[in-house]
Amino acid sequence: MEFELRVRPDVLGARLKAARMVSRMTQGAAANELSMARTTIVAIEAGKRPVSLNELRSLAELYDVSEVDLLDDGASSMDMQVQFRSNAPSEGTDEESLVAAMLNRLANSVVQLEALVGMPAPQVDVPFILLSREGSVEQQAEDAAGLVRARLGLGMGPIQDINALLESELGLRVFERLLPSRISGAIALSEAAGGFILLNLKHPIYRRRVTAAHELAHAALKTTGLKVHFEDDSFEDREERFCDVFGSCLLMPAPSVRKKAAELKQLVGRFTVRELLTMTLYFNVSMEALVRRMVSLKLLPPGAYERLKADGLSMKHQAIVREELGLASMPPSFTARTMLLAIAAHERELLTEQQIASMLELDLLTVRKALDRDGQQGQGESLELVP
Repeated sequence: MEFELRVRPDVLGARLKAARMVSRMTQGAAANELSMARTTIVAIEAGKRPVSLNELRSLAELYDVSEVDLLDDGASSMDMQVQFRSNAPSEGTDEESLVAAMLNRLANSVVQLEALVGMPAPQVDVPFILLSREGSVEQQAEDAAGLVRARLGLGMGPIQDINALLESELGLRVFERLLPSRISGAIALSEAAGGFILLNLKHPIYRRRVTAAHELAHAALKTTGLKVHFEDDSFEDREERFCDVFGSCLLMPAPSVRKKAAELKQLVGRFTVRELLTMTLYFNVSMEALVRRMVSLKLLPPGAYERLKADGLSMKHQAIVREELGLASMPPSFTARTMLLAIAAHERELLTEQQIASMLELDLLTVRKALDRDGQQGQGESLELVP
């Protein structure tokens, strides 16, 4: 048949496999739906068995993809499988396995989106940091955070949107999804596929920011494989301790913390809890993270956080100060780069809204809002770039 001549069986099989994965179907489920043997689906996807026209039509209908796209001899192959092995011990929890599987699926989805729209995969461009076995972990983390800030030209100011920074400047793809409450986030890194970070959308934005900075440290240490991090990690491991301190140093540079505290004290005449909460909003971090950072810098006495917590200080007090200062609400969780990939794939009719929602593990309403460009008047107007 014509399509068998134009498209090699291995290429067509790879496209069918990718389409099945986008539809979140197992080989067994697909075989049952089409009254085929599972071994037949396996052979087709491996390119070891030709596909009849009727079979192709049934598979395309089942996976909700276009036969034209499957048979396009100019289309790039979607056989871009990424499989990160977890660094967790074999007795890892069910929650850990769930998150590791989700990050692998998301990594595969983005790699496939990049291939579909012809977007080159970003190269991880994070300064390499060698953690010495000698010397203070805290000082090494402070120095490393300064190195990363210098590389990015950030100076000593607060980082407004760390997710955008990770994606646009450092080549790390970032996702925020609902995860088990105990899990802060995860990172997957390899030389071939690049880096992927998953953050827990259940956690407040300031906690996610600290987790993102922690995962960035793992990328700087070139920690390959897949790591899942729990909220109650003790950070007894030297590398984990380094990453934890690095995150605080990156988001709250020592000179900036000292300067801001001194400014507020001079402005008000004394440093109160309200000034402390103002600083949490300036650096966009939790009260615990800021207080512990100020204790480490000897700006507050040891045990300050425990005393404040015992006095009942909580997130609602931060929200009150935020409202008083007229600060903006939290940023969206749909990162810009992934949104652009999804919009391009949808506008070229390569993927449906349902497929994008399934690939990126988002609800359909969120995807529709991201893809809705009708209200963006004038933004589709073509402009000539000066050569």
